Amino acid sequence: MTDIFKDLSDIWDRLFSHRPFLQGEIKYFLSEFDKKSYRADEENLKKISELIIDLKEKKIERFLQSSGENLFLLNSAITEALNLSQSILDQENNIISEEDLKTKEEFHQRRQKELETFKSDLKTRYESIDKDIEDKVEAIKIHFEEDINKLIADNQ
Repeated sequence: MTDIFKDLSDIWDRLFSHRPFLQGEIKYFLSEFDKKSYRADEENLKKISELIIDLKEKKIERFLQSSGENLFLLNSAITEALNLSQSILDQENNIISEEDLKTKEEFHQRRQKELETFKSDLKTRYESIDKDIEDKVEAIKIHFEEDINKLIADNQ
């Protein structure tokens, strides 16, 4: 009886157990994947290697040569700019002295006085204009009242 159960379980395993088939498929898939990823990795490494060799042989040397020449030119241009700016600063310091500062302060005070005079003059003008407007408005009111009184007198 145990032999029958054993045979039945073997038949059952053969018919319904897909484990061996799935394991075989998984192994095949992994081996193919490894081959393809190895090829892709190998191609990427070759490209990177070519880029590194190109940089090392051509571009780094060219960069070093051009940077040496350009750094010398840049250094001389910076030195010239510093000298020019220093000379401008020296000239500016020579121009501005204490007397000039006093003159500037006096000029500033004079301009302040002129501004205050202008403001007061402007205020006086505004006041006279406002007074003229008020007088004219009053004259128009009186004239209007007289015209109304004449109209009322004419209608009666």
